[in-house]
Amino acid sequence: MSDKLHSELGKLRNDIIEMGEFSLGMFSESLDALKKLDRDLAEKVDAKKVRLSEFSDDIEERTMRILTLYQPVADDIRAIFCIIQMNTTLYRLGRNGREIARLVMILPESPHLGIIKSLSHMAECVISMHRDVLDAYSSGDSAKLTNLLRRDDDVDNMQGSIFRESLTYMMEDNRNISRCIEYVMVSRYLERMGDHACLMGEKVYYMIEGEKLEIN
Repeated sequence: MSDKLHSELGKLRNDIIEMGEFSLGMFSESLDALKKLDRDLAEKVDAKKVRLSEFSDDIEERTMRILTLYQPVADDIRAIFCIIQMNTTLYRLGRNGREIARLVMILPESPHLGIIKSLSHMAECVISMHRDVLDAYSSGDSAKLTNLLRRDDDVDNMQGSIFRESLTYMMEDNRNISRCIEYVMVSRYLERMGDHACLMGEKVYYMIEGEKLEIN
């Protein structure tokens, strides 16, 4: 039974890594679409929602099956609950990417305001946080997780700066109001996904080290 359990866990591990790449790709592509105001790319991201749900549903079903059939203990339990948390977070990551893509699809084609530079930098930081969590899970190296809290604080500060910058643009010209509201909405998605990277990082750290690390 132990061999079967570890075989199933190995397959799940590979699939959650694949889902991670898929979800992070959706999120990253949606932000590229925003930066370039590329509606075609946004539509491609939106269309990936079906595959995202298939990934999540399949992984959830198989983790429940493993818990029911094999009654795992100790290290295996940590690995399974890490996968459950990652599945939830990665699904949200992809869904938030889809929401950003759908926003791009209805944006006016007028040029971006200067805030897009700050938003792009914030996006790069959040994407790198998720990338490091996925790399830590894949490699079993927890070192990349220890600075997530500092980086999440940076992301929070960036959101505050974007909000203040948006207010300035809106006060200068009311024609900027609609675009600035959209920027603030995207910054909220990014801030939220920074928090989720920390939550996922906590589970990965616990799986690797067997002890808890308070990140968020």
